[in-house]
Amino acid sequence: MPGLPVRPRVLLAALAACAERDPLDSDSVTDATSMSEGTGASTTTPPSTTDEPPTGSIPGPNPPELGHAAHIQPIWDAHCVVGCHTPGGTSHAWLVLSDNAFASLVERPALELPQMMLVAPGELDGSYLWHKVNGTHIEAGGSGSSMPPAFADALSTDDLGTISQWIAQGCPP
Repeated sequence: MPGLPVRPRVLLAALAACAERDPLDSDSVTDATSMSEGTGASTTTPPSTTDEPPTGSIPGPNPPELGHAAHIQPIWDAHCVVGCHTPGGTSHAWLVLSDNAFASLVERPALELPQMMLVAPGELDGSYLWHKVNGTHIEAGGSGSSMPPAFADALSTDDLGTISQWIAQGCPP
């Protein structure tokens, strides 16, 4: 459909690759040249000390731990709950995301693909919800529409990065 936001699988691949990145890459290692020249200077950038959620950038080697209540539930509230995933909602009322949806999501079979969990802690590719928000659910063996649906606001790159990081961290409550 023209004009609709695209949810590229490239983001999924980039985030998955990042989760497996070597923490001792070129951004986090002292510059050997400057050390060997006796300058004692290091080109290492100190890690961020903020406790704020990620801004959609690919997480570094030690991203802050995200919790469902503080970081994920606000995404559901903003994009999924209003009129749909709420008691009496118009779409898939079996998956209620209002209040605290943690118990409804983590380690629960996906209705559209029962052999896959809605959210499998630590397993991005094994989390059906991740496929639904990225538009890769059909390729994963599921059915139905991507979420949020075309008539609603799409999830931002920041939101997708936050969800990805939360799943990769094992889905802390």
